[in-house]
Amino acid sequence: MGNKMNSVGLCFFGLSTKDLAVFDRVIEFIAKKGKAFHKCSVETAGIIIVNDDPDAMASALQQQQLQIIVSISDNDNCVIGDYKIKRPMLITRVMHALEQACEQYQQSIDVDVDVDVDVDVDVDVDVEKNGITEASQQAKKPVNKPIKKSNVAKTERGEFHALVVDDSAAIRKQLELELRDTEISADYADCGKDALEKINKTQYDLIFLDIIMPDIYGYEVCKQLRKKANYKRTPVIMLSGKTEPLDEVEGILAGATTYLLKPVKHNDFQKILTRISKWLHDYA
Repeated sequence: MGNKMNSVGLCFFGLSTKDLAVFDRVIEFIAKKGKAFHKCSVETAGIIIVNDDPDAMASALQQQQLQIIVSISDNDNCVIGDYKIKRPMLITRVMHALEQACEQYQQSIDVDVDVDVDVDVDVDVDVEKNGITEASQQAKKPVNKPIKKSNVAKTERGEFHALVVDDSAAIRKQLELELRDTEISADYADCGKDALEKINKTQYDLIFLDIIMPDIYGYEVCKQLRKKANYKRTPVIMLSGKTEPLDEVEGILAGATTYLLKPVKHNDFQKILTRISKWLHDYA
């Protein structure tokens, strides 16, 4: 498969022997086209390939940093992943997803290369749905990783800053991926206590708050947050798998702005995000 210095590392989570065999065949075939891949640990992987089940997702996403994620699912409901492969595991589907992921990973490496302080580079980019394509490069400005344009407006202070609170690593990573294509940066907390500590230290523009957590329920976190003068008007989006009307009423009584059901659907998330960001821009 070629020199590993010039190949992209792949790490697999939760795949069956049958699925791994399909990837072996695809890797062998792609190598003949001049693109090399090798299996490696998650720390050195450029692309993570993960099966759509909670344990595999949590294991993979807990350590994921700059890698590209390819998820494999039996249906269209999986929302985690830069690229998705729906079963059956056809060779053409796997090959297409792997080549796209490889292209995006190579581009991310190019964009993230450190530049000496006395070397200026200006990068113009064309924004696509699933990646960044370098259009031109000329000596003028230092490299910064470009942020994709979206309908989320900036405030005078710069980009909005969110806090995502959920005890599920998979949900935190899912929201990180959703927010990555916007101009919203985020901090993350895995329990109510951690969330309150961060809230006491940082002023957030909006908060995504899980309800059922092992230490302090989201309702109580929201009540404590609303007691603070600087958080009276901050949008709080409750994250919950509960659908009973009384649960929503309890959230509203606690001070929640709106509800978002889990598993979070991309379209629902973006609709709420657009509405909340418009409110922030106009009134915050």
